[in-house]
Amino acid sequence: MLDSHFRPDNFGILPNIYGFSSYALFVGLGITLGLSYYLLDARTRNVKGEGVIEIVSSGLIFGLIGSKIPLILEGGDLESILFGKSIVGGLVGGMLGVMLVKRILGIKLRMGNIIAPAVALGMAVGRIGCFLNGCCYGVECAFGFDFGDGLTRFPAQLAESGFHFIAFIILHKLRGKEMRPGILFKWYVISYFIFRFFIEFARVNERIWVGLTVYQLVSLAGIMFVIGRMMVERRKGVETYGK
Repeated sequence: MLDSHFRPDNFGILPNIYGFSSYALFVGLGITLGLSYYLLDARTRNVKGEGVIEIVSSGLIFGLIGSKIPLILEGGDLESILFGKSIVGGLVGGMLGVMLVKRILGIKLRMGNIIAPAVALGMAVGRIGCFLNGCCYGVECAFGFDFGDGLTRFPAQLAESGFHFIAFIILHKLRGKEMRPGILFKWYVISYFIFRFFIEFARVNERIWVGLTVYQLVSLAGIMFVIGRMMVERRKGVETYGK
C-alpha cells in the first residue's frame, strides 16, 4: 500500500533508493515521525482519557477509506482505486470517521490540538516521497524539474511539502496555548484545503467541472463543512482549555 501512487512509466527524480521505493520510504518515515511526535507530546503533557485509541484508530481507518473517494469520483480504474490514495479525501474521511465513532461511543475527548502538528509533520515528509517518485507532478513551466518526459515541470510536491512544514512549525508553537479544544486541527484542515484548491491549478489533474478538478471540489466541500462545524460548536459554547 505504501509504494502505490500513480505516475507515468519512467517518471521520477529518484524512484528507488538502494532498491527500495523512495515513495514508500518517505511515506513510512512521515508516518513514523508523525506518530512519534504525537506519542511524545501526549506523554510530555500527560494527556489521558478514555477514547484515545478509538479516536486515533477511527481517524486512520476512515482516513484510508476516504482517500479512495476522490479517485472513484475521478473515474479511476480498479487498480488505482485499490492502491491509490488522496490526502484531501483522507482528511475528510478521517474527520467524518472520528465524529461518527465519537458519537456512537459517546466519547467527549477532543485531541485535535495535539494531532494537528503530528499530521502536518507526516504530510510534509511524505510529500518528499511524491517528488522523488514522480507522482503528483505539476504543469509545464519555465523553471522546475524534468520528471521523465523531457519537460520542465513545476515541483508541486515540494510546494506542498513546504506548506506542511510551515504549518507544523506554527501548530507546534500554538499547541500549548489556551484555546478551544480541537480548533488547531480545524484551522490546519481549512488552511490546507485553501492551499490545495489553488495549487491544483499548477498540477496535472483532469478538470471535471467548470475547469476544476475533483480535488478542488472536495476541498471546497471540506472548507464549508469544517466552517459549519466550527459555527455549531461555537453556538454550543465549547469549553476552553489548552490541549
